[in-house]
Amino acid sequence: MENTNCVGGFRALPKEKTLAGKMRRCGIEIEFSGIDEGNTSQIVAQTLGGLVKRQGPHLFTIEDSGLGTICVELDTRYAKPGNQFLPEGVLDAARAVVPVEVVTPPLIPEQMDRVLDLTKALQKASGKGTSDSLFAGFGIHFNPEITGYEDPYMLRTVIAYGLLEPWLREWRPLDMSRRILPFVDPWPLQFTDALVAADDLDLSVLRHLVHSHLNGRNYGLDLLPILHAHDPEGFAAMFGKEASGARPAFHFRLPDCRLDEPDWCITDEWDRWWLVEALAADEARFDALYQAWRQGAGHGGLWVEEVAGQIGKNGEELFR
Repeated sequence: MENTNCVGGFRALPKEKTLAGKMRRCGIEIEFSGIDEGNTSQIVAQTLGGLVKRQGPHLFTIEDSGLGTICVELDTRYAKPGNQFLPEGVLDAARAVVPVEVVTPPLIPEQMDRVLDLTKALQKASGKGTSDSLFAGFGIHFNPEITGYEDPYMLRTVIAYGLLEPWLREWRPLDMSRRILPFVDPWPLQFTDALVAADDLDLSVLRHLVHSHLNGRNYGLDLLPILHAHDPEGFAAMFGKEASGARPAFHFRLPDCRLDEPDWCITDEWDRWWLVEALAADEARFDALYQAWRQGAGHGGLWVEEVAGQIGKNGEELFR
């Protein structure tokens, strides 16, 4: 299946470099069904180059690809090496709802466009996305590197997500399968209340607010990896042994994977995150929405209209 609508590449982030002056990188995770791990690994190697190595019954790596080492696995802890307690027949039967996952290393911007070639190849091989089953819930996860722990822009990005999330969910509604499954829950409004009310927000305060208002990782934006990487001891004291994939990157889980829909393109999913950072970078529009939320507009039932009034019905004021 050829996607003729998928043209162009990933938009460059509004702030492309870290405080250290290096290009920000982004890891990408793609969940889907319809192609098993072995065949997926061959597709990755044929598309991006590299050598396929089997690391376990359901785990492959593609080494020395054009993007570095890529991992392909059946995305369940019961299929991971050393934790295979379920019979193979049970795992095979679960493939309609347990995705195969392709995980890239952190990529610089020009490398990200190669992922377009990969998604096109997976589409041609009849990969299936989240709309294939009511219980599929397959997504795209983006892991954009933060600009720096001490950069105010990083914290503005966190707040910008809270301000924008209700609009994002109406702008491009998630597939029903993802809305009914507890993997990408919306942030509670009280959490965004606490973010905008915090006059001296820093990562220590953020850690306490996350602990008080959120329950685990299954939100559209998962902040635990950043908090864990920033202060491992403080994180462990507060969250215990919570698995977080500690890294200095946002873990954006909201986007859908719709490989089997002809008009779908992964760069459209990236636009969801790009708009969050674009709002954080636009001080005037950010401040207007920030102040409106502080004054209670976020609870009035008209917040989506408030956001649209600042950024446009389709985000056009930020896209320009």
